Amino acid sequence: MDIDSIKELAKTVVENLNLKDYKGDIVALKVVENEFGNIEAGGIGVQNTIAKGIPLTVSDKDIKAAIEALLKEKDDIDKLLFRNKKQWWAVYRVLSTFCQYPKQMNSFKTKITNMEIDYGGNPNVMTYDSLAAAPKDVPLMATCSPSTWDTLKDKSDNYKQQYAVAEFLMLKLGIKS
Repeated sequence: MDIDSIKELAKTVVENLNLKDYKGDIVALKVVENEFGNIEAGGIGVQNTIAKGIPLTVSDKDIKAAIEALLKEKDDIDKLLFRNKKQWWAVYRVLSTFCQYPKQMNSFKTKITNMEIDYGGNPNVMTYDSLAAAPKDVPLMATCSPSTWDTLKDKSDNYKQQYAVAEFLMLKLGIKS
């Protein structure tokens, strides 16, 4: 596929997805071509202006360091910021939304497990069940980007805990300033 065909495809995708008035940036376009030159799959990546300037890829080393710092972080009353397993869902949402981590929870869990995180004594090891159960406690967060969770943090303690983890991680990774 030549560059002109790719440009035409990008234009068609933007028009068909009604992104002409989108205020964010289009940051990625994936085109998969089979051996016959036909497009089999593709996708478009968009980025909100709230997260403008985020690196497209953050190294696994940086992400591991940020997660390890998160697991040791204390809040204002000297309690662990990361205090229950369901808060892994906030980590999942930030990394899958902004850092190109797997969107499937099982694949995400495997990737994190393979990182060999040093929990620093924090007992909240991630499980698939804790990832899958969390959205039921914070259903409004499940429908929007972590970059907008600050508007929901005061709804309940569950919302506040998810927001605190997401905010810490976004600041540590440079997604939010």
